[in-house]
Amino acid sequence: MDNKKIKIESGTINFWIEKQKIIFNDNKVNPIISINPDGGSIFILKDTDNKLKIFYVVLDKGRIDLEYDVSNLLSNERHMITFTWNIDNKLSLFIDTQEVINKKVEF
Repeated sequence: MDNKKIKIESGTINFWIEKQKIIFNDNKVNPIISINPDGGSIFILKDTDNKLKIFYVVLDKGRIDLEYDVSNLLSNERHMITFTWNIDNKLSLFIDTQEVINKKVEF
């Protein structure tokens, strides 16, 4: 992924988690994405509490976290993950095209 093409102010990351790549209820950490566009960073992982966590960091402003329990996702199925952000609006997480959580951006 080219960090220079990604803007911290707004964007979308969309990717597939293939079958059996992540066991969603194994209480283990699985780093998924780490990007560092100019002015911030975005990190996505499945944590030991079986939640998908997103850390959205904007330098000189702060950090906003999203988390969603994925322990019920089936590991033998492919899942589409989409994260969208807009520094003037909200962050949203979609799993298999359904918005599962969003948070208003407030720094």
